[in-house]
Amino acid sequence: MLERYRDTGWVVDGNYTRRVGPRVAAERTDCIWLDPPLLLYLPRLIYRTLLRVLRLAPQCAPGCDESLAMVLQPNDTSIIWWCIFHHGPSRANGRQLLLQDGGIERGGKVRRLGGWGSEYREWMTQLTRMVHQNREAALDGRALSTEE
Repeated sequence: MLERYRDTGWVVDGNYTRRVGPRVAAERTDCIWLDPPLLLYLPRLIYRTLLRVLRLAPQCAPGCDESLAMVLQPNDTSIIWWCIFHHGPSRANGRQLLLQDGGIERGGKVRRLGGWGSEYREWMTQLTRMVHQNREAALDGRALSTEE
């Protein structure tokens, strides 16, 4: 896959290392670790799940019917319980990733976006600024080449 999309780029979502190994980590240009507080996303998750159970919102995926009994069972078949039980281990994995990489602040490729949204908003502001600057530079380059 990496060879096939080398020229156009690729995006991997989730914990990909278990499936594809360390090669993606070696070739990535950036890694965004989304680390919101459990208290931020758990109420949203419960609300959306209940809407699906009550058939007030569409299924997550075709054939993915959820029942109240399934959602309330304290095991990995319940997305609510899965989030509660895996939040701590997922954060530990993210911290380990950040320690190994050094983080964007120390020249690494991993950026942690946590908190209640301020880190995300700041990053988006920086990203938008960079895109605009690159677009202006590209337009300036084209303007110069047409004048020659």
